[in-house]
Amino acid sequence: MHLASVRDLKQELFSSPAADLVGNLATAFGVRTRSARTTVGKDAMSGIALGAVKVKKQYKLAIRQQESGPLIHAMTEEIRKRAKGEVNVQYVGKLVKYALETRPAFYRAKRRPLRIGSSISDVHTGFISAGTLGCFVAGRKSPRYLAMLTNNHVIADENANSSGDPVFQQGTLDGGKKSTNLVGELWKFIRLKKTGVNSVDAALGAIYEDVDFDELKIGTRGNLRGLGDASTLPERAFVHKVGRTTGQTKGRVTAFDIDNVTVQYGIGVIRFNNQIEIEGTGNKAFSDSGDSGSMIVDKDRNAIGLLFAGGDVGGSNGKGLTYANPMETVLDALDVDLVV
Repeated sequence: MHLASVRDLKQELFSSPAADLVGNLATAFGVRTRSARTTVGKDAMSGIALGAVKVKKQYKLAIRQQESGPLIHAMTEEIRKRAKGEVNVQYVGKLVKYALETRPAFYRAKRRPLRIGSSISDVHTGFISAGTLGCFVAGRKSPRYLAMLTNNHVIADENANSSGDPVFQQGTLDGGKKSTNLVGELWKFIRLKKTGVNSVDAALGAIYEDVDFDELKIGTRGNLRGLGDASTLPERAFVHKVGRTTGQTKGRVTAFDIDNVTVQYGIGVIRFNNQIEIEGTGNKAFSDSGDSGSMIVDKDRNAIGLLFAGGDVGGSNGKGLTYANPMETVLDALDVDLVV
């Protein structure tokens, strides 16, 4: 299929009445469905995410099963028929936000100047945490404030924090303390919605003037060059990230434009549209808990995504899949530009 055809079919599946898709599946599979008046994309499509995957010079509809059972199987087969067999199906299981956990390593230590990929956190009440400093950005309005980009759930505590709350490097889970590790404060964030659809999990930490930072260096891979787009990458193109937990890793984009991705947060299950999916190469996962907020770059070191969630099921190596917000969407939502 052409990419436009995949996108049109995806939109059709998420907007048509559920009866069109699952109307008589109860009889065929012995499953009791909800009301035929329920709309696809709400109750009826719960447990299935749809996106696009590049295959040679064409595209297929990516079907990602986050749940199992006869109804999920039945819906998958019906979608396969509608796509005339041009599908890529994977069971990915439950996805969770990718903060927390600890193991001593370079990126979990105190780093001055601040570096892309380093441990970062807010101060949670009742527990300690750590995620990843993704990259550095500047506000589009004058004066152009400089800031650290990461996830909402890393420094805004899933909407619970307020502008001006402290930001630490290294994160408190890695030993960060107010006396020695305070590097900035929460500037702004995109609220996570428990109902409806989200596009990003993103937040900014304003950097204090006396704190140095290296805005370009991406581990040992060179300097950040600019902004990229996952949808234009060649099939199974390599991508890279530097994260607090797993450090430098290589992966491949396995799907993009994925809608109806559901992720478990502390405040509940949250739904995302237009996401990017990545798998690790070799026998390693692309990311793990604590890598939330990592910037994902293509082989030319152009930023394509902001890592926020993942799971330990799926991928060609069986090590799980990682999910990211498109970087352009993140920057536009926060009204900032990359510092390059």
